[in-house]
Amino acid sequence: MKILVIMKRFGANKDMVMENFGRQIRLFEPLAKMHKIDFLCPDYKTKKILTIKKNGINYITKPVGLFSSINFLFFLKKLIEEEKYDIIIGTSDPLIGIIAHYCSKKYKIPFVYDLQDNFEIYDTFKIPLVPHFHKKSVKEADVVLTVSESLKEYISKTRKKSCYVIQNGIDLELFKPIDKIKARKQLRLPLKAKIIVYIGHLENLKGAGIMFDAFKKTRKKYPDTFLLLSGRIDKGISIKKDNIIFRDFHSRGEVVLGINSADVAIIPNPVNEFTKYCFPYKLIEYMACRVPIVATDVGDVSLMLKNYQNSLCLPNDSNDLAEKTILQLENNKKIEYNIKNFDWRVLSKKLNNILMRLN
Repeated sequence: MKILVIMKRFGANKDMVMENFGRQIRLFEPLAKMHKIDFLCPDYKTKKILTIKKNGINYITKPVGLFSSINFLFFLKKLIEEEKYDIIIGTSDPLIGIIAHYCSKKYKIPFVYDLQDNFEIYDTFKIPLVPHFHKKSVKEADVVLTVSESLKEYISKTRKKSCYVIQNGIDLELFKPIDKIKARKQLRLPLKAKIIVYIGHLENLKGAGIMFDAFKKTRKKYPDTFLLLSGRIDKGISIKKDNIIFRDFHSRGEVVLGINSADVAIIPNPVNEFTKYCFPYKLIEYMACRVPIVATDVGDVSLMLKNYQNSLCLPNDSNDLAEKTILQLENNKKIEYNIKNFDWRVLSKKLNNILMRLN
């Protein structure tokens, strides 16, 4: 098959093409051995033209802005007409989904809409007419992929055609348990103190304020506890607080060390239209490293952790987050999580079966 994936170049605060990051890239890399796969990536940020091949996938990035959008659409039209794709996939943004849906209709190509989040919370969803055409794209797509069971349930209210769940996965050859002291030595972290880790975007949408409040309460019982943070920091959020350590991890290997250096890993998500339907990358990364987790009881995080004692706390409740964190600190044991079905290679096979049936 010849498959075209339209995906924005930058997402999750990363250059997904150059850093080889993101669910779409990791899902399609194994399929590049069996199919011809092209990624067309609109670049809203650096607005650069780039053509490269990595791990069997052809990547084409094109600038998109106020004056370059028409050129992008002409290039897309020419690409589809020349390559004669069997399937077109829209992902990473509702505008891209709408464009992919339009092209599928125009050229009579099966359309797959990959919903990596609830796109209704994205800034582009606020553009006039985008909500209408996004919902039309969801309804008329030949196949919709959702990142979570909760998002599938939400989408299924307005859709009758096929809908499949493919969660975010993990590279189990990279993310695995490492001796805690060894990890701390490599990162130059306190060797004997208790450490809590949070990897990811620091924003109130994802519970930054709740996390800081819970950490303060945790330190009342264990003063020699540190909070290790890594990720983008939103404006208005200060990390200049006692016992907070920030590290800018430049590689996935450093992220593995950071997680393994911790006694507890946390996900403090409040309840909102993002967290109810997301599937955090950090959740499966924490689990792969077997670090005890405390996460709020929201969305698919609840399904993943429901069988692990003291791993779920009440959302929007810093007291309960602190209490469960203390219990996990006192337990101080690695946990054997069942995540073998979340290996990218396993999820990729599931995707291939879906695409083969569609074609």
